[in-house]
Parts: sequence; structure tokens; C-alpha cells
Amino acid sequence: MSEDIRVLVVDESPGLAQGLILALPRRGPIHVLGPVPDAPEALAALEESLADLVLVDLDREDGRGAEIVGAIRDGSGRIRVLAASTQDGPETAATALAAGACGVLPTVRDRSLIDVFRRAVAGELVLPAADLPRLVDRLMGNRDHADGWTSLTGRERQILRALADGRSTPEIARDLGISPLTVQSHVKNILAKLGVHSKVEAVRLAWRNGLGSATRTA
Repeated sequence: MSEDIRVLVVDESPGLAQGLILALPRRGPIHVLGPVPDAPEALAALEESLADLVLVDLDREDGRGAEIVGAIRDGSGRIRVLAASTQDGPETAATALAAGACGVLPTVRDRSLIDVFRRAVAGELVLPAADLPRLVDRLMGNRDHADGWTSLTGRERQILRALADGRSTPEIARDLGISPLTVQSHVKNILAKLGVHSKVEAVRLAWRNGLGSATRTA
């Protein structure tokens, strides 16, 4: 996968954007844009198709990081939003997911960020492995019995379990001996049956229903 990805940073200061620029390869596929200070500026850029992914700093002095994540998700349709924070742990992850983010940027920022951004754009869940067990425990306290849950086939449950365990589409395809396109077809069926619009939402629902061991990073 060699397509360029334009990442728009939403931050009160240039620190996050500058840190990414320094951490990423200069001639790599990730292009860091901004920062812009708030949701309106981010939405204006997205209306002009200037970015493929939005990265929002949660550690804002005004405390509006999660609010801005939600505003961008509500106003931009299917755009993927990642959260960034210097605070590790399930509390940060839970805040980001509740706001509509597809995950949290790792605090260790190196060449693996390219894979992180690619997975976020592809709709994968991006969370540190260490946070997943406690996060799942929190979510399982509020089990959700959505219509369609019992209509999932065995294969669909197998794929949803793999997604909940943090496996990517290519990994699932390899493990099951099927093509990535077949995995994507199953995922579309899963989303339709569960009445959700993204893999991240499906994974959250899976966790609430006790599906997935949460032993791997997404």
C-alpha cells in the first residue's frame, strides 16, 4: 500500500504537528497538514478534500479535545479521526472512542506511525495493546443487545472476533485462507446486520457483548 495520506492536525499549538514531521520520514507517504485550531477550520479543509485523516490533540488547555473530535465526526460524514494525548491508559482510550475517534496515536512516534495512519484511514481500530483488556472490561459492564446480533453467521462472528482482537483485514484474510475482498464483503454484512456504520462501532459492540480476547494491539 503506497498511497499518500494527508493528515490534518487540529491543535492549539504547533507542537504536535512539528513532532510528527520530525518523526516521519521526510520523503514518506504521510503528509502532515496544519495545525488548525478548531473544528470549523478542520471542517472547511475537509469540504475542500484537503485531508484524508484528522488528528485531534486531546490535551488542549481549553479541555475541548473530545468535543472537537465529536464535532468533526458529526460534520464530516465518514472521515476518520485519531486522537492524540500524552496520557496513556484506558481512560484516554475510552474518552477518544466515546467521542467518535477510531483510536489513539501511540506516544512512541517513529516509522511505525506510517502503519498507524494507514490503518486508521482503512477504518481499523488503533489502540495500545496494554489498554485493551481494561477497556473491554469497562465496556462489558454495559452490554448492548442490538437487533441483528443473533443473525450473524459463524463466519461473520469469527471475523468480528478477529477485528475485536485487533487484527487487520490482511491478517484476517491470511489466517482464514480467504481473500481480503472476501473479508471486506463479510465486514459489510456485519455492519449492516448490527446497524452500525464502521468497523470501530462494530468492535465496540463486540466488546460490550463479550466477543474478543483483546490481547493484541489494533
